[in-house]
Formats: sequence, C-alpha cells, structure tokens
Amino acid sequence: MDDELLDLVNERDEVIGTIGRNDPRLGRDDIGYVRGVQMFIQNDAGRLWVPTRNTRKKIAPGGLDYSMGGHVGAGETYITAALREIQEELNLTLADGDLKFIVKIPPGVIPYFCCLYIYKSNNEPQYNKEDFTSATWLTAQEIIDKLDAGIPAKSNLRETVKYLL
Repeated sequence: MDDELLDLVNERDEVIGTIGRNDPRLGRDDIGYVRGVQMFIQNDAGRLWVPTRNTRKKIAPGGLDYSMGGHVGAGETYITAALREIQEELNLTLADGDLKFIVKIPPGVIPYFCCLYIYKSNNEPQYNKEDFTSATWLTAQEIIDKLDAGIPAKSNLRETVKYLL
C-alpha cells in the first residue's frame, strides 16, 4: 500500500507542508499537526450508530469507533475527506449538504485538528467488513459509560462524544 500523503499544518490549521501517513514523525507536535474527520450517524431517537473496529486494525483493534473516521489527504478539504471516507467505510454516497458540522476540535488527546459531523439517518449502512465487525445504536452517555467501564476504543472517542452530550 502506498503511503498516503497528508497536509502538515501549524497551530492555526494553516498548511506548512506535507507528511506521509506512515512517516514515523507523524504525531510529534513539534513538526506540526495533521487533519482528521469524524462522523456519527444519528437516528431520530438521538442514538448514534457505533461500530466495533475489526480486530486486524492497527489502532484500537476490536474497539468502539466513530461511524466514520479518517485522515484528510493533502490538498483535500475537511468535507471532501469526510465524503470520501463515508464512501470507503460505509458504502454511502452523500453530498456535503447531508452532513451537519458540529465542531472543529483542536489537537489534544491526538495531534490532529478534527472536524466532527452528524449524518441523520435511521438506516444502518452496509459497512466495509475490513473496517468494522459489528455495530449498535447508543446514546452519547451510553458511549461514555462503556468507555468508563473499560471497553476499548479509539483514544479520542470519549473527548469527542462529550461535544454531543
């Protein structure tokens, strides 16, 4: 697999260069930050579609995840990256008007600027089995409770879900 090229940004989220996704310096805030996108599918009852990551994943194998999460590639906008990742992970073709922007989260738990989106739907997507093994509908508080009980997840999931409480 080729090394995906990502924009490297400064503390104001301004592009200052590029870095390969597999570069060992990725994650060191002394060289800059990268960008990510995250999205939850939310049904009419306010529950979030929360998948469990495939156990073969390098990061948080078998852990809880966003409905979609990924890197913003070099030259991409946040919304373009979100739509691409939604297609890749959930087999859904959406337009930018289908997503509701929630918040841009500055680097913290992870050295990324991350934009969080919500997609309103009552339907479970036909997710990519390479990414996820199962999923369930949970409230934001139920996700926090599971994380507090020690259920594995991506490291920034708890911080992000707090924006939805």
